[in-house]
Amino acid sequence: LGRLLMVDLGEDEDKFEAFMIPLTSAFESLGQVLAAGGYNSEEVRKTVIGLARDLRGIAFAFNTRTSYMMLFDWIYPTYTPILQRAVEIWFQDPQVTTPILKLFAELVQNRSQRLQFDVSSPNGILLFREASKIICTYGNRILDVIVSKDQMYPLKLKGISICFSMLKAALCGSYVNFGVFRLYGDEALDNALNTFVKLLLSIPQTDLLDYPKLSQTYYVLLECLAQDHMAFLATLEPQVFLYILASISEGLQALDTMVCTGCCATLDHIVTYLFKKVTNKVWEGKKSRGNSQTSPRK
Repeated sequence: LGRLLMVDLGEDEDKFEAFMIPLTSAFESLGQVLAAGGYNSEEVRKTVIGLARDLRGIAFAFNTRTSYMMLFDWIYPTYTPILQRAVEIWFQDPQVTTPILKLFAELVQNRSQRLQFDVSSPNGILLFREASKIICTYGNRILDVIVSKDQMYPLKLKGISICFSMLKAALCGSYVNFGVFRLYGDEALDNALNTFVKLLLSIPQTDLLDYPKLSQTYYVLLECLAQDHMAFLATLEPQVFLYILASISEGLQALDTMVCTGCCATLDHIVTYLFKKVTNKVWEGKKSRGNSQTSPRK
């Protein structure tokens, strides 16, 4: 339906609003029910699942800047808190969390360069904030969920894998200036990255390669972090960094060429970062010695 709407949508906001009337009504009703605490009903649960799936389909179809902005303005900030509340309530239920996580993973995907915001627009930062909230809301809760080995992937690792995919898409989308977060004391970036570390350490290293979808999302995210956020990786505790290096070592031996290639690129970024740091220290040492030798004696 989203693709059919895209055929002649153009910039017609009235047509978009008319198309979204059923979803608007459903979200308004859902918000009232959740606010009243009436979320024990199976009907409410199914409503959340259906809405998340429908919205993900629309978000996937809206691959132009104009259509995407209509959807973003519609969903934020009115309905994103409802989806976040749903994750808080049903975090142990993958039938609910998976569609919601996939929806946000789609929203942060810069497909066809649709996430090209105006210079004065804060929407890129606002979008990343919402993705960070969802990752942290789900991640910090799923960490405490204990499941059996045979149910590990469907009940836990699948959601973690989607979070990795979401974070990678947000970090590599080229629509957020991440320096702004630390400059103005916004913790959204740090919260998302720290949640990633917690989730990673909760996964046995053997599982990283045992589940192909998990390994692919993890290693592409790690490559993105090593390329653009090496300063963060450099501040990690030694045991955490060693865990990451060990996972790279395992990935270099993987049969999946995408994983193996990603590990090579990640290792290259890490070594390049270390080389530059060492070179700078050597140069500063030579410079300071040169200055002391050329200084006039009294």
